[in-house]
Amino acid sequence: MSKKRIIKSSLKKDLIWASGKYLCTFLPDDFDKWSNRKLNNFLEKNAWEPIEFWPAEDIWEQIEDLALSVNEYKKQ
Repeated sequence: MSKKRIIKSSLKKDLIWASGKYLCTFLPDDFDKWSNRKLNNFLEKNAWEPIEFWPAEDIWEQIEDLALSVNEYKKQ
């Protein structure tokens, strides 16, 4: 996760959707404007029970992988 995230709107929607599969609450619409620290805190505080002790980077990787897969699938 870089400090400044530039995310296409279609992928951003998919990231928000995918976050609901790993977090107890969806990422908010402005998550891409957050600092890494704020995003990491949000991920760790809202992690779904099976992954509640994972590092934020690993949670983000799961969310991102799912979102990218969905995004590619929608292009077909």
